[in-house]
Order: sequence, then structure tokens, then C-alpha cells
Amino acid sequence: MKGCEKMSSLDNLTSKILSDAKEKAEEIIKNAKIKEEEKYKAEIKKYNSKKMTLEESALKERELAVERIKSSAKLKARNEKLEARQKIIDNVIEKLKEKLVNMSEVEYISYIEKNVDRSTLGNKKLIVKQEYLNKVKEVFSGANISENEFVNSGFLVEENGIQDNYTFEIKLDFMRDELEVEISKLLFS
Repeated sequence: MKGCEKMSSLDNLTSKILSDAKEKAEEIIKNAKIKEEEKYKAEIKKYNSKKMTLEESALKERELAVERIKSSAKLKARNEKLEARQKIIDNVIEKLKEKLVNMSEVEYISYIEKNVDRSTLGNKKLIVKQEYLNKVKEVFSGANISENEFVNSGFLVEENGIQDNYTFEIKLDFMRDELEVEISKLLFS
């Protein structure tokens, strides 16, 4: 019986070792699953944190893009408005030039009278519009009036090769900044 007892005790020992090993393996597997679950949750948490950061960043970028688009649209609209105003002002100045260039004979003679000292005209040459030459000669009979040089508008007074320019193109160009301000006040205020 001793042989059977030895065998039974060996079986018990083997069974105990297998049982302990199985428990140990189950514990290792259980711990591995817990660590796996913890690691999974940590990775999900990191992912969600990155996701939120990316979403916040995307929102901020979207807001900045919207602001840039709005700002750009406002600037473009402002520039178009200024451009339209400038075209209107240019058009008004062109019409003014046209009106001055095509002024009547009476207005033309009056313009010369207001801007020239008759007493000094004897020593100076007066250059006028060709179409009003005869009337100017009549009104300013003692003046030296050019019969071969003419202007498109206004007149020139020349003395010793130096000209005083009273043409409307030059006057309007000289006064352009002031005219633009005044026209702008009249039209856009």
C-alpha cells in the first residue's frame, strides 16, 4: 500500500501544483485584462483630449477665417465705394471743364476782365481762344493780342517769354484737391 500511497500523494501534489499554476495563470490573465482595460481607457482619454484640442483649434481657425473674410469683404466694399465716389467726382470735374471750355462769349470776356489788369496789357501779349479773337480785340483795343497762337480755354498772358496761365485745364488741375473736397461735401454729406 505504500506504493499506492506514494502515488496518491504524488497525484495530490501534481494536482495541487496544477491547481496553483491554474490559479496563478487566471490571476495573471485577470491582471493582464485589468491592465489592458486601464491602458485602453487611458488611450481613449488621450484620444478624446486630442480630439477636443483639435476641435477647439478648428473652431478658433474657423472664427479667424470668418473674421478675415468679413474684414476683407468690408475693405473691398469700402474700396468700391471710394472708387465709385472718385468716378463721380471725376465726372463732375470733367463736366465743369466742358462747361468752362464752352462758355459763352460774354462769360469769356467777363472772365478775362476779372483776371487781367488792363493797364499792364500794353507790354504783355494776350493769347486767347481763336473763336473769340475779334471780340477780345474789340473789348481790349489797346492790348497786344496774338493772332497766330491760341488756347482751348481761358487765356495766357505772356511777358518776356514767361506765361501766366489762366487756362481752365490748368486752373482746375491746380484746384483739383479743393474741388474734390467741395464736390464730396455737396454730393456725399
